[in-house]
Amino acid sequence: MRPQAGAMTVAEQGLTETEAAARLAAAPRRASAASSRSLRSIVLANTFTVFNAILTVAGAFTLAFGDWRDALFLGILIANTSIGIAQELRAKRALDRLAALVAPTAVVVRDGSARTIGVEDVVPGDLVRLEAGDGIVGDGRLVEATELLVDESVLTGESEPVGRGAGDPVRSGSFAVDGSGAFVVEAVGADSYAGRLSGEARTFRHPRSPLELALNRLLIVLVAVMVPLALALGTALALRSRPLHEAVATAVAGVVSLVPEGLLLLSGLTMAVAALRMARRGVLAQQLNAVESLASVDVVCTDKTGTLTERTLRLLDVVPAPGCDEAELREALGGYAGSWPARDETLDALASALPAAPPAPGAVVPFSSDRRWGAIEAGGRALVLGAPEAFSLGSLSEQARDATARGRRVLALGRASALPETRSDRLGDGVAVLGLAVLAERLRPNAAATIAFL
Repeated sequence: MRPQAGAMTVAEQGLTETEAAARLAAAPRRASAASSRSLRSIVLANTFTVFNAILTVAGAFTLAFGDWRDALFLGILIANTSIGIAQELRAKRALDRLAALVAPTAVVVRDGSARTIGVEDVVPGDLVRLEAGDGIVGDGRLVEATELLVDESVLTGESEPVGRGAGDPVRSGSFAVDGSGAFVVEAVGADSYAGRLSGEARTFRHPRSPLELALNRLLIVLVAVMVPLALALGTALALRSRPLHEAVATAVAGVVSLVPEGLLLLSGLTMAVAALRMARRGVLAQQLNAVESLASVDVVCTDKTGTLTERTLRLLDVVPAPGCDEAELREALGGYAGSWPARDETLDALASALPAAPPAPGAVVPFSSDRRWGAIEAGGRALVLGAPEAFSLGSLSEQARDATARGRRVLALGRASALPETRSDRLGDGVAVLGLAVLAERLRPNAAATIAFL
């Protein structure tokens, strides 16, 4: 099946730079998505606590009716609040700097040529190009699609990618997993579907840790004891005709001594010191109570790709099929990778390890995760590359299974007289297998030390 394409008229050239600049200037300024908590959220979360409320009320009575020197306990309130705010502001600045380094981009067509711009500069009317792995940066309608599969799980909850063709709508928040295409943007930012959803759901909630909850419960019990105790003490002092400032100072001193101020200050200081120690090891605690949460962890779940390994592959070996010599297989693999119009990590690894003068490419059948193969016409022949299970491997089957069992990524390369039908997930005898390519991921240099530390 050949690539499908929609009718492209004016949209084929995209906007001009002048039109795009005018639309961007006329649009309301779009605030970029928050990469971390806001300053307001940090201050409120560390200021409005049960502990602060108790000391604030006691301090206000002391300052209003007593001697200011009797309100020095407010220094503990200020210190405890400042420690939390300072640490979380430090984390916020680090996250904001990181977000600036990985700001998302989009490939748009302006004045008939493709260029990469920041997502915040995309405007309605822009023609946006899509390749496998690209995020869809706005709502729009496809004007071109070539075997395009879109992952919409963030929006719909459906884990299976869906096929999209020319004329179909696409929404921001989804991304292309296979194929390629282009769409004309109709809505961006807060006007897009994902923007409206995230605007409703972006309220930050400050979860309290078990230790914080336990301390808050203790403080609430103490408040229940302190109020009648303060009333009784105040009444007794009034009956003895004590001056107001002396009565207030005595009553406040009596009830404030019930508050475990040192315990609260010590817990906050301990978490701050722990956060600083973790920062020296490259760990960033966005909230102070994350230290306690991390201390409670006994199982760490992590994926492998991009975490323990780098996002690059290396070619370990090529295994020619009977009747095909290794030089022919290497030349065919290098030609396939070099001719492919939009390479991924796998094809980059093949092209780097097997440099070859790429023949002029013809028709392409993009790789699909459903059928597990892709094909290209190049140099007067059709080459097919995909998972070993899609080919009739014959004597190579055992070698493919052994390499897969060792955690290697195995690909089979075949040659055909014409491009196979895309509806088939298993290639027939019309595809002659040339051999296997065995690839492996590169472990990060510190992967072994990280696992040993954990």
